Amino acid sequence: MMKNKLRSLLLMSGFVLLAQNIQAQANRALWDNLSIEVQYGMNAALSPKDGITTSDYSGFKFFQAGINYQIDDVWGVRGTFASSNFQHKDFDDLGVKYGKLTLEATYNILTAVNGMIQPFDVTAHAGFGLGSGKSESLKGTDMVGVAQIGIMPKYNITNQFAVFLDGTFVNHFSQDYGFNGSGIKQGSASYFNAGLGVQYRFKNM
Repeated sequence: MMKNKLRSLLLMSGFVLLAQNIQAQANRALWDNLSIEVQYGMNAALSPKDGITTSDYSGFKFFQAGINYQIDDVWGVRGTFASSNFQHKDFDDLGVKYGKLTLEATYNILTAVNGMIQPFDVTAHAGFGLGSGKSESLKGTDMVGVAQIGIMPKYNITNQFAVFLDGTFVNHFSQDYGFNGSGIKQGSASYFNAGLGVQYRFKNM
């Protein structure tokens, strides 16, 4: 009786240790493929441009933070939060600020071509998301759909740190505000983001 209890206890302990080991390896594999990034740069308003000069609303008021999961050496998934503030260069009460959450697929072009990871690479990214806008002159929130596509040259300084440039074309669907914050007929709008950023990888390759 005592032997059976001891055997059962040892067997159960073995299963617990095995489960903990599998979980630890899974968690490690997850963290090994993750990286985080931040970038700062400029917004360039493109359309709609009826009644405004788009260059008056363009400037260095763009911020983005993101997390990346690398599926393999070439393909990955990227989730980002970005803030784009379009404000008239001379008038504080003319403008609109958009925040957006996007989910993208990423593709490392040079790694795919050369078949190996290297210090310099160019990443293409594209995806969809949701955004919300706040006008400087109107009440309420403008909810929009987001589609974007971009290109990101990146240089790996060390195994864990990289610097990059990121150029992204963004299109909003069902936008109610113009770049000056006034109401427009519901439709699409577009702008360009250009940022300089840093990336940190959790895995020390």
